[in-house]
Amino acid sequence: MKRELTLIKALLFGAFFLILGVTQLFAFEMVLGKTEVYLDGARENVRSRETNLGNLICDSLVWISGAKIAITNGGGIRESVEPGDITLEAVLSIHPFSNEVVTIELTGAEIVAALEHGVSTYPGWGGFPHVSGIKYSFTPDRPAGQRILEVLYEGKPIDLEATFVVVTNGFLAAGGDAFEMLNKEIVDSFGPMEEVLINFIREKEVVAPEVEGRITIFRIETFGDDS
Repeated sequence: MKRELTLIKALLFGAFFLILGVTQLFAFEMVLGKTEVYLDGARENVRSRETNLGNLICDSLVWISGAKIAITNGGGIRESVEPGDITLEAVLSIHPFSNEVVTIELTGAEIVAALEHGVSTYPGWGGFPHVSGIKYSFTPDRPAGQRILEVLYEGKPIDLEATFVVVTNGFLAAGGDAFEMLNKEIVDSFGPMEEVLINFIREKEVVAPEVEGRITIFRIETFGDDS
């Protein structure tokens, strides 16, 4: 009798974990929305240039926080998405780290310094900055620390002395990737990045982000070496 009870328990546990696995599988396949375009999260691209997925992610940070400016690092973007359904699994593949979305206060000068640091090791490192609410241009042909050419906020050069609420991720706000200028007191937090992106896609239902000139890369031969 005892042996039979043990066997029944084993079967029940097996059935439980089988159901759990199937439920998890269906959860991963849950459709959150659709994309009309390829969402570019390729490692070599998100660490070297503006991509439409980087823009979508930064826009989701602005959406959830109400901040006017977003900065996030390309190293936190880990996967692309083909046109069509966007599943839960796809979003969890984009953001596998459960990095918290936070707001901090920065001066215009600190924003420029963060962007300067972000392009200091170009191309190919995880600190490359994707943005929303600002545009910046830089040249990799000048020494690190002298590469940012212009930062625009609302179409004008950013006020270096003004203070802005900036939304970013907790990794950067803790000084990750040596972004020491972002190591500030947290103003507010809004949950993990993957959760924010999930809710943003659900809200929009259909997305079609574009590369729209938020980041411009110049070579010296393009504009002349006036250094």
